[in-house]
Amino acid sequence: MSQIAVRLTEEQLRLLDAAVAQGAFGSRAEAVRVAIGLLEDELRETRVADSYRAAYTATPLTAGETRVLDAAAALAGDAMS
Repeated sequence: MSQIAVRLTEEQLRLLDAAVAQGAFGSRAEAVRVAIGLLEDELRETRVADSYRAAYTATPLTAGETRVLDAAAALAGDAMS
C-alpha cells in the first residue's frame, strides 16, 4: 500500500479526528480510504449517468416510449398519494 502526505485545514482535521474518536473509523488512514472509496463510487455513478444521458440524447425516446413513461410516472404518483 502506498503512503502519501496530505494537507488538511484545521476544520477538516478536527472532523477527521472526531470521526475516529467516535469510533466511526479505526484510524485517520481508514477514514481517508473510506472517503476516497465514496468519491470513487460517486465518480462512477456520474460516469454512468453521463453515458445514459449521452445515449438518450443520441437516440431520443419515441413518442410511444414517452407515453409509457408518463403513464408509469402518473401511476407512481397515484400510489404515493
